[in-house]
Amino acid sequence: MTTVPTDTRTIALVLARGRVVIGLVALLLPGIMARLVLGANSPYSRALLRMVGVRDVALGIGAITNIKTAEQDAEWVSMGAIADGGDAIAFLVAPIGFRRFTNGAFAAAAAGIGLVMSRRLADERAAAQPEE
Repeated sequence: MTTVPTDTRTIALVLARGRVVIGLVALLLPGIMARLVLGANSPYSRALLRMVGVRDVALGIGAITNIKTAEQDAEWVSMGAIADGGDAIAFLVAPIGFRRFTNGAFAAAAAGIGLVMSRRLADERAAAQPEE
């Protein structure tokens, strides 16, 4: 039986690695991702997903690198959370049927988890700083 990770860094790493995987799929297989996420496969949707894919790969790699070094970990995780929050809003106002709710909920959950993890990472870093 597997257990759910509760360590802040582990959760943040899982979130960042998931972002990289989703970004790579969007970048390399935009047609499949367009059908899954948007329900339509057009040149415009593929271009949009490639842009989002590059963004997610960059944010994910930045987060992974900094979570491991504990330097700007909270900042990178929070940037990903802000991007996810923007995605959630975009999905919820988009006229794409039922997918807007499922995709919006997924993005909102990722944003919420990312914000909580970034706050915890910032608190851990502050607690590790020597007092002056």
